[in-house]
Amino acid sequence: MARRKRKDEETDWVAPDFDEVAYMRQEMQGARAAVVTIGWAVVGALVSFLLYSVNPALAFVGGIAVGFGLYYILPLLGIKTDSFKRRDWTGHGVTYFFSWLAFWIILLNPPFGDFTLPSIQGVSVSPFSGLSSGLLCRVPTDSVTVPGTGSNSLYVLFQATDNAGLASLRVEVRPQSQPPFSVNTTLVTGDSPCLGHEGQDVPSGSYNVTFPMTAALFDVTITATDPSAHAARVGFRIIVS
Repeated sequence: MARRKRKDEETDWVAPDFDEVAYMRQEMQGARAAVVTIGWAVVGALVSFLLYSVNPALAFVGGIAVGFGLYYILPLLGIKTDSFKRRDWTGHGVTYFFSWLAFWIILLNPPFGDFTLPSIQGVSVSPFSGLSSGLLCRVPTDSVTVPGTGSNSLYVLFQATDNAGLASLRVEVRPQSQPPFSVNTTLVTGDSPCLGHEGQDVPSGSYNVTFPMTAALFDVTITATDPSAHAARVGFRIIVS
């Protein structure tokens, strides 16, 4: 029969001594590695920023490729990675990815960079006879037909915006069988002049142009340019019935 263990009998297992010095060194190495990882993410963001104008997909791949350089950069900066386990590398990889992505997004936007085209939208056309409200605003696709009876001008309302502000805004009109000409734009604020939209404010960045109804057909081109020379164009035809 096996001997019953006495309650006061000592066990053979002894808890190992906790090496505080080794633990603190390991934690300091991890903290230094995290700082270097974030700094290396800035390098990756700069590489992606420079490659973005060449090809956005190449910029993404380049930023990810820079991340793999951590395996070589950390030891060069005196950080011992021999004790790093898979979870340590995974943690630093995740830190690099999200830091790189955040820095890259910041660099792609003003004041560092501007890769966004201006936006032209909300175009509408109406016959015009000097009244600033109650206009018959019709939205063109490729073309729009408006009545010419009782009016002597055409009114074009549109919105033009850019994340860094517009450097120039140009509206060119080509009447049928007549020389083309440019029209000065006017910023529109306050109530919408269009029928059915009374009491509603026009969107921010709205402009209008007016020009005489001297022909039965007009080709209109709106061009918006930002400070980085990115241009957006919208063209449509106005048919006066």
